[in-house]
Amino acid sequence: MLTKRRHTRPIPKGATVFEEDGRRYAKWYTPAGKPRLRPLNRKGDRLVYESECWYVRLKDPDTGKYREWRAFTDRQASRAREIELLKMLERGEVGIVDTLAEHRKKPLDKHLFDFEAYMEDKGNTHEHIDKTIARCKRIVADISAKRFGDITAERVDECLARWRRQDMSVGTSNGYFRAMRAFCRWMVRARRCRQNPLAGMSCIKVTDANRTRKRRPLTDDEVRRLIETTRKSPEPFMDLSGEDRAMLYLIAVNTGLRASELASLTPESVEIDGPQPAVRCQGGYTKNGQEAELPLRRDIAEMVQAWLAGKPEGQPLWPGKWAAQRHGAEMLRIDLTAADIDAEDNRGRVVDFHALRHTFISNLARAGVHPRNAQALARHSTIDLTMNVYTHVEMKDLANDVENLPSVFGGSSNEAPASVPDDLASLATKWAKLPDHVKQAIATLAQA
Repeated sequence: MLTKRRHTRPIPKGATVFEEDGRRYAKWYTPAGKPRLRPLNRKGDRLVYESECWYVRLKDPDTGKYREWRAFTDRQASRAREIELLKMLERGEVGIVDTLAEHRKKPLDKHLFDFEAYMEDKGNTHEHIDKTIARCKRIVADISAKRFGDITAERVDECLARWRRQDMSVGTSNGYFRAMRAFCRWMVRARRCRQNPLAGMSCIKVTDANRTRKRRPLTDDEVRRLIETTRKSPEPFMDLSGEDRAMLYLIAVNTGLRASELASLTPESVEIDGPQPAVRCQGGYTKNGQEAELPLRRDIAEMVQAWLAGKPEGQPLWPGKWAAQRHGAEMLRIDLTAADIDAEDNRGRVVDFHALRHTFISNLARAGVHPRNAQALARHSTIDLTMNVYTHVEMKDLANDVENLPSVFGGSSNEAPASVPDDLASLATKWAKLPDHVKQAIATLAQA
């Protein structure tokens, strides 16, 4: 049946109450002198107002409860809507109301607003939320989508392909796609649509050929020079002293933490006195949303412990907006220049702040860390990301491996050198069990 929603309001002061045709009314005048007349409720103590729009009210045959949904201001159109819903109910297309139909009518801005609230409740960082919503809105505006049904895989794919032709990197394009995919997946989980329109799409594989920014890891000597030079720097950067920046680089290159993760650390995040020194980053600041716990070398832990003395509790170790405003690369470039280290090599590979994470993961491979452990320390979802993107193999490493190959003349670097100095003779009996870098060092000494 058709009905109108009603609500009541208090009777204005000075109103005249009278009865007509068995119903009571109140009459009063507005401050502008215009007359107003409204019926009263059964008790006669409040005014009754009706909605301008009609509502269709039907009884659910399964639960026996009544449900209402909005129709139109015109009674004839509302009656037609009632008949339409009754037919849909008989065909079994809806229960008592098609909730998806209501969501299909909602503007996309409303869905994105609710999606933003969902991410906030989930505990995502404001930076991640703002970037995700901004990327979704940019795609929505480009494809001129007004309703969720306007989003299709073809239109989103064409949009991203056009941006890539306009010099957008594949990595950035994948970031936009992941933001839009997260929104569409939430729409399905929230039962606002039946299917994910981007279900058949996937990220484009990032290779050296299509990667616009190629990073390189720092060598051990470069890391040492960077930290020593930065520690002596008398000039602060965004209120970070040279000592603070040196410890920032030291922890970054020994844990692989990202800039935003490092900026969130407080003195309580560093555990020195436990059985294993470690750094902990809360899940709200990590990329995967999970708390990160990374072990520290004991010699590094001792240096960090001395530096932590006097740091205020509960306050960021590296305060300011250097990470939020993405000034980490600029800060590092200044300190690299002071340490006489090239920020870009002759192959076009750069050293920015994220390259410190690349350095950490590459060092894990150089140290012979098992790939599964390296993946866990890098906090990557796939081993391919750890091994093929963040692990850099240098010519020096390859040369050392080639030196260990069997000799075409019958010898092998795995065999002890023919002439071994007396002070190294005791090692000859244990040659097969020695690490490769020790074998190389002994062979070099034997040839000297």
